[in-house]
Amino acid sequence: MKKSSVLRTISVLCVLGIVCVGLAFHTGVGTPSQWGLYDITAICPLGALETLIASKTFVPPALIALAITVVVTVILGRAFCAWGCPVPLVKRLFGADKRHAKAEAQAIEKAESDDAEKSDCAACASAARCAEVHGEDADGSAKASGKSGVLSKLFPANVKRGGLDDSRNWVLGGTLLTTAVFGFPVFCLICPVGLSFATIIALWRLLQLNETTLSLVVFPALLIVEVVVLRSWCHRFCPLGALLSLISRANRTFRPKSDASVCLKESKGQKCDACAKACPEGIDLHDAVNSQPMHDCTKCRKCADACPVHAITFPLRDLASKKSRMDKVEP
Repeated sequence: MKKSSVLRTISVLCVLGIVCVGLAFHTGVGTPSQWGLYDITAICPLGALETLIASKTFVPPALIALAITVVVTVILGRAFCAWGCPVPLVKRLFGADKRHAKAEAQAIEKAESDDAEKSDCAACASAARCAEVHGEDADGSAKASGKSGVLSKLFPANVKRGGLDDSRNWVLGGTLLTTAVFGFPVFCLICPVGLSFATIIALWRLLQLNETTLSLVVFPALLIVEVVVLRSWCHRFCPLGALLSLISRANRTFRPKSDASVCLKESKGQKCDACAKACPEGIDLHDAVNSQPMHDCTKCRKCADACPVHAITFPLRDLASKKSRMDKVEP
């Protein structure tokens, strides 16, 4: 297991541990869905928005939660999705990650097979027939799909995320709309983050108070459907991820940076897509056109772990790019 994977698991387990300590010693720290410290309380940013919309009033704790989230997300981006959210851990427990990895490996194998087949196009008797078989124009250029390379095979159903093209934003809009219509946070009833901690609390009450409720069946069942059956929940449905992604557009720190002097692809021209294949968000540091937007980066460091020459780092600021921009301005 890679070092960053171990650290991410420890990070999530620490969050779960804090919740359990709070339950055992009645400290009132709550959960990431609603945490507290003495007289200070805050709820998750999506829950905060839903609370403001549902109550139609000025709710200071909700505004505080939003302000804290905005500041932290501008600094760290979507780091919560990799380092604090329990959903990836639940996926690993149920083997969903292994099945997804197997599907990705098959997609990569097919992509490489297709590329090898296309390299033999010179032997095709007819350019028109070649275009029909490979989905290209007669001159060999790809049809106007806007996608190419390994990412188009790994994320065939995803257009470039962002704006109206991002299904998560539609779910986010529906979440806020249903809150306004029904007058309470509807999504909170099925939020996988909330369901994860609600299941832990239900189990704790069973062990501590011998309290048996339908929650012990309903919560885990909903959670399994969302993170195991709907394996693309995080990429296509999660409104919390959509909200963090929108805020992360202002994030400019701790972004992955590939050292061109070390990278096999940039320095030696070798065919290497290790970082793009490893990224669960579909970000390719070497192909901005077909890559998912950088603000979707969760700082999981899988790209850095996959790089065979350790060319990828997560600097506080990309000083090299800043210097390059300054040099262009100077006469």
